[in-house]
Amino acid sequence: MRAPRTLRTTLIAAGVTTALSVSAAGVFAAEAPTSTTVPPAAHPSKAERTYVTTVELADKVSRAKIYKTGENRYEAEIWAKGARYGTLYTQGLPTHAQHNGLHVTLHPNGKVTSWVEHAEAQQQRQLIGTATLADGTTTAKIHRIADDHYEADLATDGTRLDTLVADGRTAYGENNTLHVALRPDGRLTSWLDESP
Repeated sequence: MRAPRTLRTTLIAAGVTTALSVSAAGVFAAEAPTSTTVPPAAHPSKAERTYVTTVELADKVSRAKIYKTGENRYEAEIWAKGARYGTLYTQGLPTHAQHNGLHVTLHPNGKVTSWVEHAEAQQQRQLIGTATLADGTTTAKIHRIADDHYEADLATDGTRLDTLVADGRTAYGENNTLHVALRPDGRLTSWLDESP
């Protein structure tokens, strides 16, 4: 018994989407060009494939060559530096993939959108002061990273002991009888255990 056309199309679309989410992610995760496999029922013959356009992607290096492969069916070949890195296929649902922070979506109407993740700006340490701690031999170099984020590098006789990180909450450290507290506003306090 044959499945109704709508159900069969839905199942094929779901299979394609599942295959794409796995294969497209794998394609984009690789550094070298690879090929993408799709279920035979979803892959169009070369005769049905019609070139539509080429789109520059958000990273300004990659391009997507878009082809129409049937009614509400498109594919986008992703190229960078002369090599094909993968192909996205869609049939009624958007398909998404990413590689090294470049996100690409092929929509059911053949439109391609892309965006690039920006790595968080590296936070720079700004030295705001040096203090000698309660034991008289340990020093702390206090660095400001951001609002409510300070770090203190602890050292004795030039040997680094530890780094306290106060990012929104007080950080505590201990070395033998010496105790140190660095607050998220950059204030540093130290004390010694009382002798018995």
